[in-house]
Amino acid sequence: MIQVKGVTRTIQNGSRRVEILKGIDLEIPQGQFVAIVGASGSGKSTLLGLLAGLDVPTTGEIWLDGTPIHNLAEEQLAKVRGHKLGFVFQSYQLIATLTALENVLLPFELNKPGNGVTEARALLAQVGLADRMDHYPVQLSGGEQQRVALARAFVVNPPIVMADEPTGNLDSVNGEMVLKLLLSRNREAGTTLVLVTHDPAVAELANRRIVLRDGLVVEDVLQGSAGKSAEGQGA
Repeated sequence: MIQVKGVTRTIQNGSRRVEILKGIDLEIPQGQFVAIVGASGSGKSTLLGLLAGLDVPTTGEIWLDGTPIHNLAEEQLAKVRGHKLGFVFQSYQLIATLTALENVLLPFELNKPGNGVTEARALLAQVGLADRMDHYPVQLSGGEQQRVALARAFVVNPPIVMADEPTGNLDSVNGEMVLKLLLSRNREAGTTLVLVTHDPAVAELANRRIVLRDGLVVEDVLQGSAGKSAEGQGA
């Protein structure tokens, strides 16, 4: 489902050249739940952004569901993201002038034919927001906003969902709820889930844990705890 071949990411900071990623090789099969962990500055969020096509590698190749995204023009890249990928940001990234329902509908309207209202309403009900659909982000709590963001990520039924610290700004109750929704999507729909986290309890729930340090993969292990429930783990 995801292939990464020799990926590096380097930025120029004044006269200094900074290597964020120093050569990453990965393969993630369909339906796997992968947790990417590491200290701040290890490159984990940069890697996730590259996998999602939100940034481009300095060198190397990235393939999503058989499509090479490392050399696509932005218009083509947006089309691939719109059909193959749902992304959940730590800071929610909802549009302030749109209601919860309108935020969820936006990816559908941009990428699929027809009317997605039925799907959007069903997803908001699934994440516990059936009575909050007409509320604007400012009228929602942080946990509610993140659940809107989850519904938005799911609305086009993408084969891949990526999440960058999705529980990082939430209390334990809302964090656990968001995590359970992501796990449910992974298990019931077979969605490939790639999640960046600093929380060992969240990483423990994954099928696979990838540890980055100084821009390199230093550990890549399959885990026997993938069948655990998120309930009681905290987030």
